[in-house]
Amino acid sequence: MAGARTASQQAGFSLVELMVGMLLGVMLMAGAVSIYLSTKRSYVEVEQVAALTENARFAEQIVGDSLRHVGFFGELAANRVEVDPDLTATALAGDCSTPAEAGAYNLSRMGFAVTVASGGGALGCITDGAEGTDVLVIKRSLTQPYTAGPRVRDPNDPPGNVIDNPGPLEPGRAYVMTNNITGLLFDGTAPPSITTGGEIPGGTAWEYQYEVFYIRQVDADPDVPRMLSRRVLSYNDTTDSMEFITEDLAEGVENMQLLFGYDSDSDGEVDTYKDPSTISGNWPGVESVEVFMLVRSATKDAQYTDEKTYQLGDVSVGPLNDEYRRLISHTSVSLRNLKLMIRGGA
Repeated sequence: MAGARTASQQAGFSLVELMVGMLLGVMLMAGAVSIYLSTKRSYVEVEQVAALTENARFAEQIVGDSLRHVGFFGELAANRVEVDPDLTATALAGDCSTPAEAGAYNLSRMGFAVTVASGGGALGCITDGAEGTDVLVIKRSLTQPYTAGPRVRDPNDPPGNVIDNPGPLEPGRAYVMTNNITGLLFDGTAPPSITTGGEIPGGTAWEYQYEVFYIRQVDADPDVPRMLSRRVLSYNDTTDSMEFITEDLAEGVENMQLLFGYDSDSDGEVDTYKDPSTISGNWPGVESVEVFMLVRSATKDAQYTDEKTYQLGDVSVGPLNDEYRRLISHTSVSLRNLKLMIRGGA
């Protein structure tokens, strides 16, 4: 019959052909899924490492910058700056004054450190520290000078005998006033005279800065990341006075360890390094600091297990066997101002 089809022309896929086709399809799908999962895992890893690196770099930068300026008091070595009795007449609530040399207005020691005890306490002012981590105290002045000289590009503001450049000193704030002979730490309410024959003739003022860096245990839950935080002496506009506040600086910094390089023979060169618990009476000879920080990712990666051991100075951490990525930040800082005091025989 015309147009009729034979049986062979009407037949579809055989069972073998169908199974081969299905197998090839499954293999293609498995390959695509494998590539997708691999790409996703690589993306998660790259994203976490990038975030870790950024947090570590920021933490290292902010601690390092403060350390480089420890003991900076303008034109004068820190050991020649006196403290105005009026400034210390009223005790600062919440001051880190255990021991006394760590206190905000105690200039007998520009830098200091301790290790957080069990329970999270340190220096009589910290209650939420991470046990076994180190706490760093830094005393210095900010690098912006306040002078009685003319303002830049202002011919109507000639030199005078009152600090007003870049602005007047503010009541309640703490400042250091120095010339090349003497210096005073005081409250801006009653600045020393800078006139000829005054308390500090021709003096320049610098705002005082007090910082206590530590690792804050945010929550007892180990999945909540710790913070690199600092207690600072800050000006309160409402009360016109100084008070302590806590600032969170970098998330995921879960450990900080310090090693202090000190000069035992006053030749201006570091002889050995010690941690805060063993340096004891060698504080006056400290010239440099090694800062080690362990930074952890904020989120877990189910495809990763941290089996590494981290060496933070003389302290080993790990293996922690959890699903968080970590990296070590390490920086070495020369304490230039303290080194100059040692070389000058101070």
